[in-house]
Amino acid sequence: MSSSIKRSDSGVRYRLLVLALAVGFFAGAHLVLEASARLAERGLGAHLWKGQDHLQLFQAHNYVGRGRSRLLISGPSEAREGLLPEELRRAVPDAKPYQHALSNGTLAEVLLLLDYIEKAYGESAIPAELLLGITPRFIGDIQTKGSPFQQGINLYSPHFRVEGQGHPPALVSRNVFAAAAARGALLGVQPDRYRRGLFALAGHVATVFSPSLAADRRLWVPIRPSKYLVGRAPEADTKNWLTTPGNFWDAVHAWDPEQSAERVKSELRMLLTFAARHDMKVYVVNLPELSFNRHLFQPGRYEAYLSIVKAALATTPFLDLRTFLADGEFFDDAHATWPGAIRLSQTVGEFVGAQRGHATGGRHDR
Repeated sequence: MSSSIKRSDSGVRYRLLVLALAVGFFAGAHLVLEASARLAERGLGAHLWKGQDHLQLFQAHNYVGRGRSRLLISGPSEAREGLLPEELRRAVPDAKPYQHALSNGTLAEVLLLLDYIEKAYGESAIPAELLLGITPRFIGDIQTKGSPFQQGINLYSPHFRVEGQGHPPALVSRNVFAAAAARGALLGVQPDRYRRGLFALAGHVATVFSPSLAADRRLWVPIRPSKYLVGRAPEADTKNWLTTPGNFWDAVHAWDPEQSAERVKSELRMLLTFAARHDMKVYVVNLPELSFNRHLFQPGRYEAYLSIVKAALATTPFLDLRTFLADGEFFDDAHATWPGAIRLSQTVGEFVGAQRGHATGGRHDR
């Protein structure tokens, strides 16, 4: 009997040891991979959430203490594709552009983004400057497939959940259990980020030994925020999509800005009030549109949109680039190709550089 008990105790200890070793191995692997991903993000400027723009918000190291000279780029996906941090950096060398556009995003969600950064990460995370790309859909608050950004907060934020349909929606603090569940969910989607982090570091090492590799798209396409870096969608498909009944473009083309004027003015006032409170400069760019798309708006609607936005922005620097890109510089119905984005970013960079000494506020001496 005594021998049997000893063998049983030995078996339990053995299984516990194996379990402890397994837990230690996975914990150690996670720590190493997380450190690698952070190095890629902070040291190399790699964007590791390809196609999942909203997830970068939940990495505190991307924000805490990093806002002081940051030029935050935000707006809808057109801003992600058309406003390239590296080109803006060339035009404004002492700025630190950081791409934070929101797929299917709206102006209310940019307000929510800034509110989140302030509440979760504090004053040191507030950007010194905001470059906001806008479109009629973005300003018109038109979303037909839900909000990836708000859904992402509800699934993965350890700090808050989104409540209500206001402008912007409210952030509500999570309890301990909900926060733990969100952290677990976020951990579950990290493997892709880890793989991209290792890829970014390996690519960097490769270019150190062979600088010519820096021009190889296979090394930089996977770690850039932009999705549409190569090729173009067929023109016929784009036109069919723009004129297909029932898709979101129907709502965009029919949107009456006059009926939304008070909401638009209120949201822009909120943005400018936030900026004034934090001494944050704001630059607004009306993003380019395909010529075929421009002709689909109901008469007078686009002009009304611009008029309302300009009036609400008052003296805020504003650049209208609606007709800036040729049709051949669009990837699809709304997003710039890579060459088009380079040209667009250079022009926007010159605009920002020219305005930096004139816009209200200023934190560049910090």
